[in-house]
Amino acid sequence: MFNYLIDDSGALAGPVEFPVVPGIGVQLPSNAITLGIELSKAPVAHTWAFVEDALQLKADCRGDVYRTDTGFRETWVELGDLPQGYTTQVWPGTYYRWVNEAWALDEKAHLADLEHQALTKRDTLLRDAVVRIAPLQYAEDIGDASHDEQLALMEWKLYSVELNRIERQTDFPTEVVWPPVPGTVAA
Repeated sequence: MFNYLIDDSGALAGPVEFPVVPGIGVQLPSNAITLGIELSKAPVAHTWAFVEDALQLKADCRGDVYRTDTGFRETWVELGDLPQGYTTQVWPGTYYRWVNEAWALDEKAHLADLEHQALTKRDTLLRDAVVRIAPLQYAEDIGDASHDEQLALMEWKLYSVELNRIERQTDFPTEVVWPPVPGTVAA
């Protein structure tokens, strides 16, 4: 005789041996069953289960599963095949979509996000440059700019023009070569 434990989902674990209690004998817990045969090993991603008083081989997808519409992870606790809209394949990340029973990179969405990030950084750098250019331009406009201020003004204007042209770079938006900030040493 072979003893098996039954978990909350109906899956069998075992065979297990229970200790003999002196004077009483073997005591089976309420979540145990005794079978006349030893069960063969279940195939990968399957388990033996006791469902509706019958022994069955069931798909076992318990654990982490992923929604195919969002990629969000959930914990699955039931036996049987996953319903439509779920997979055991780990979601690789933000730009992946479920296509033909597999995760596929959405290259268009990825590039659009890279472009958005680059342009947002560019706009922030341009705003910072305007703050630096304004007083230098005022000094130039009133004829009070020193030679160093005139050079600084020219460097900041050139920097701004280069920032504004990052979209023309060959590998934009996957790679952006940012112009060095005036007054800093280029790496």
